[in-house]
Amino acid sequence: MTKGLRLTRLVLCACLVLPWLPGQAMAQSHPSKPVRIVVGFPAGGPADTMARIISRKMSELGSQSFIIENRSGANGFLAGEYVAKSAADGHTQWFSSGSALSYTKFMYAKPLIDPDRDLALVTQAVSVPQIFVVHPSLPVRNLKELARLAAQRPGQLNASVIGLGGLIHLSMEMFKSSAGISMTNVQYKGAAPAIVDLVGGHVEVALFDVPAVMSYLPTGKMRALAVTSSERIKQLPQVPTTSEAGFLSVRSDSWYGVAVPVATTPDLIRRMNTLWLSALRAPETRDRLYAIGVGAVGSSPEAFQGFRAAEARKWGDLVRKMNLKLE
Repeated sequence: MTKGLRLTRLVLCACLVLPWLPGQAMAQSHPSKPVRIVVGFPAGGPADTMARIISRKMSELGSQSFIIENRSGANGFLAGEYVAKSAADGHTQWFSSGSALSYTKFMYAKPLIDPDRDLALVTQAVSVPQIFVVHPSLPVRNLKELARLAAQRPGQLNASVIGLGGLIHLSMEMFKSSAGISMTNVQYKGAAPAIVDLVGGHVEVALFDVPAVMSYLPTGKMRALAVTSSERIKQLPQVPTTSEAGFLSVRSDSWYGVAVPVATTPDLIRRMNTLWLSALRAPETRDRLYAIGVGAVGSSPEAFQGFRAAEARKWGDLVRKMNLKLE
């Protein structure tokens, strides 16, 4: 081989390798500074609590801190928009509700973002069962008795609904449709005021994410009727599932996942996925989430994409059927 030919081959190899090096170097050095986990709900709420439990473990496992930043508003879309417009370097990530990631966009004429277009998925982080509860003065012990009473008193029972168009709202509508009943919805912006009114007897029926009411259930201030998960949850073994109660279609666990700007490279997404899965699979993380009624998940980006698409179809169809619109 001549010296000139060898030099030509070296130049060609360099041309092939050099474009790859910057992205590879970025991936290998990630994270190179503190990572912001943006949560679209106020501090102290269930989403914030879950994100802090997981981010604390990621800070312990990695070389950088993972810091929670709360940006509430527009059903989580303010946080999503902020992340979508951030640098695609893995240092700004969205810890999002399932509704915002999958179907909320269908309720806006001009949504702030389109998660399918503007974001890339990292992992489904957690699954959160919902639970039907009633004020203890209501003479019902299960969902069938509640449906029977509501049928006898059409529109007279007040049911709290947290967040117009959120999974709690849609799950309640799914139950009413399945049971063929009507109840009067009372809208709340968050779980805290809805719990106060249920305990005070101002509303008789409610549906919550389990973590929101776990501490209230042993007090007798509210009565649990059923959980929406496919199986009974170990923390509340005496509470049947909605399927066991005779409402097979009422399956509606809340869930939260992680997304980043759409321009983020697949290799960098893999590294972020590894960090999240390491934290989610740590026994202390799983135990802390379990204690508040939350199941740690952790999935590949591809599996999460398929799951998100199925959720978008399921709940998007209901949103369109109900003609739900948000301003």
